[in-house]
Amino acid sequence: MAWKNRSIMTEKQMEKLAELVVSKLIAKQQEYDQQFHIDLQETMSDGFGNAKLVSEEELLLSEIAKLMTLLSTYESKEQYEKAAIVKNKLDQLKDKLDELWKNITYKTTLDTKKI
Repeated sequence: MAWKNRSIMTEKQMEKLAELVVSKLIAKQQEYDQQFHIDLQETMSDGFGNAKLVSEEELLLSEIAKLMTLLSTYESKEQYEKAAIVKNKLDQLKDKLDELWKNITYKTTLDTKKI
């Protein structure tokens, strides 16, 4: 029974391990977020670095992505009041996007019926 010879982690050691895991997860998420924002900026500019005109849909999607990142950060830091505010704004933007998509679908359907 070799396992009996192993020591058990103390509460302090478990807390330290948990903090290490969380900090590594947050660092990795920040890397992904930075790359996403770089990709987004490249999408929003032409090959010469000039800003492109951005549609309302692209603008909403960009803002939603940014707020989702912020929400994730607040939740991981257990800042739930701030997370609730961001979640409310996210819901509002998602509603706007849904409405925009409904209008696009409706217009496309009408245009198709004219043909």
